[in-house]
Amino acid sequence: MGGGGSKSAPVNAFGVPVVHVAKKDMFGKVVRGGFSAGPKTMEKIRTRSDFCLLKIVEQVEVRKAFALWAHAENVKEGAVYLDFVLDVNDMKNESNVAAQKMKVLDIFTTYIPQKSAKKKLVMDSATRKTIMLAFESFTSDSHVYDLAYEKAYQCLKFDHMPQFLISDTFMKLEQGTQVRRGSSSKVIELNSILTEANAKKALMDFLNERNDPGNLFRVRLWEDINDFKLDYEKQSPADQTKRATKIWDTVTKEMKLPSHLRVLTNENVTGNSNPNSGPGVDCFDDLSNFLCDSLQAEIQRPFLVSQHYSNFLTNASDEYKLDSVVMTLAEFKDDRQLKQTKDSYVADLKVALRLENVLEDPLLSAYFRRFLRVSFQEENYLFFQDVQSMKEKYFVKHASDQIGPKMTLQEILEVAAQSIFDKFVKAGSMYQVNISAVIRDEIIEKFGKNQIDATIFDAAQREIFHQMRNGGFMEFKKHDLYNHFKMVHKRKFAQRNFVVGFKGKRTGTMEHYRLKESDLNFDEVADEDKNFSFATHESSKKAPVVASRELDFITKQNLKDFEKDMSKNQREDEEKKGDGPP
Repeated sequence: MGGGGSKSAPVNAFGVPVVHVAKKDMFGKVVRGGFSAGPKTMEKIRTRSDFCLLKIVEQVEVRKAFALWAHAENVKEGAVYLDFVLDVNDMKNESNVAAQKMKVLDIFTTYIPQKSAKKKLVMDSATRKTIMLAFESFTSDSHVYDLAYEKAYQCLKFDHMPQFLISDTFMKLEQGTQVRRGSSSKVIELNSILTEANAKKALMDFLNERNDPGNLFRVRLWEDINDFKLDYEKQSPADQTKRATKIWDTVTKEMKLPSHLRVLTNENVTGNSNPNSGPGVDCFDDLSNFLCDSLQAEIQRPFLVSQHYSNFLTNASDEYKLDSVVMTLAEFKDDRQLKQTKDSYVADLKVALRLENVLEDPLLSAYFRRFLRVSFQEENYLFFQDVQSMKEKYFVKHASDQIGPKMTLQEILEVAAQSIFDKFVKAGSMYQVNISAVIRDEIIEKFGKNQIDATIFDAAQREIFHQMRNGGFMEFKKHDLYNHFKMVHKRKFAQRNFVVGFKGKRTGTMEHYRLKESDLNFDEVADEDKNFSFATHESSKKAPVVASRELDFITKQNLKDFEKDMSKNQREDEEKKGDGPP
């Protein structure tokens, strides 16, 4: 039951007592799992992001920086959420009943009324109406804001805190901390803990309480090395060598080191044969860094949430408190790779927003096609895709009923080309596209001379592409469907980068989540109409381009295999599925 019988009252992430009530069914019987987690369980499941948000709320300077960022970035609801959370915490911590009731009323007038509130707290209408109803029926108490509080807290944690941590405002805080504490972003680099007497004492007490002799030895060894470096210039070469040898002997007896580190440090300490010079002030630098990394990995997080560290911070300087919070948040940001993720997403979106890539991505192109349909431009999209299908597969779906099992590849291509001509190019056709008269006449002339090959619609396809990119696609970016388009892309990006839903045997089923980057390039040719060619594109395809009726470069084996695959039964199955020949 997760500590349901605990004697002490459970608390939330901010230390505010939370009343847990057993859930009961309609007959008054306590249902299974009806008790909430007790304080011991809550302490275990409290996430690291909760801890980081708590630091933002507690530290005044960081809180001010968050408010400045929210106003500068026009995300004022983030600052309101933070103020609301602080006010509710203050109200719950109030011990005087009368004063608490006044604070409940103040919170209501400040945040809840949709029209007259001083600060506009963004929340769903159901939550707002529930709070309003409680005040109208005089049943409000200190728990009336619990649901709104939880929603505001979650919005801060998941929406606003990650954005704040990668902002320029937080970067300035990081730079100030680095000036005072060094370039390291690690909170427990020991440069920021052991250099202060009270912090070192708190760490030693923490390790003694945990009965952790291994890390106690590491801390003391780091202190000995640090003292050796501080006193190095004050000693004679003989004393320097003697003291370094003593430290190294202790290390070899008490610690197991990686072989390369042992060899390197041994060479630094004992490799100097000149009696007039010591081993060097930096002879233990690699070992010192190794000790820091070991302590960082093993005791940083438990120490920072321990009572010993809290007691130390109570009496620490304001500057140290600020640096500690900033370093903690910076490390959280680096571990979650928030900055890298943001940069990767922006770069990924830039690639996805090339029209060539949109047209080859089935999921993203669906939104663009839907916009073209409502704006009466869908024929451009359909023409482009049909020409592309003919060039890659020598086939278009709407001509499948005209294809026979014994037709050659060239004959299939001619049927596809004629179908495209009748549907899109012929004057008065159902989906006639707007191409220049010169290009239309050239296509008609080639059909008249029976000069049909895979490149017959190249110039027309390129002209339609430019019409879509400079017309329909620009209009699409101003339409509401574009926001849905970006949401789908963001979900695809998350699937690719965070491996959501990807499992070894199912990677094939998630193919539509992969980044589709087209190899088409319509910008390499300067003259839009005369020099357009798909030569580069076609050379990268496995299937050859059919240039004439003779099929000179298609081997007999390829033709035999193709005609074998086009059996009657297979053709009927393909038509039922809506797919054509490969």
